[in-house]
Amino acid sequence: MTTPISGASSTTGSTQTTSTLADSGLGPDAFMKLLVAQMKYQNPMSPADSNQYMSQMAVFAQVEKLGQLVDAQKTAQAWQERLSAESLVGKQVTGIASDNTDHTGLVTSVTLGVDGPQLTLADGSTLAIGDVTKVEQQTATPAQP
Repeated sequence: MTTPISGASSTTGSTQTTSTLADSGLGPDAFMKLLVAQMKYQNPMSPADSNQYMSQMAVFAQVEKLGQLVDAQKTAQAWQERLSAESLVGKQVTGIASDNTDHTGLVTSVTLGVDGPQLTLADGSTLAIGDVTKVEQQTATPAQP
């Protein structure tokens, strides 16, 4: 008789086990330790089917690749936000800051920080790129005689 770990006795169970491991924050080492423990303590008179182990490893590999894909997507999104913020320099923006105050002004610079790009407006106030609600071309001011 085998000793399944969290329903790892079928292909569907292995998917649930791997998903549970990934969702709980356990890494690849924890999964491998559980798999080795399952193999070590199985009943020698009724060993587990090797197809089950292969299925579990395949699902584990998929979960690991999906995690890498998520990380790559986060990196791409961060770069896109940076490029978007840089393109706003010289434009008039309107937005609501985190303190719920309205800000409107010309973007003079961009600061790239841990919390994402911050736009610095001509009046010295800052606005996160995600808080921008309107973007306009700078209106030309009439020339002084």
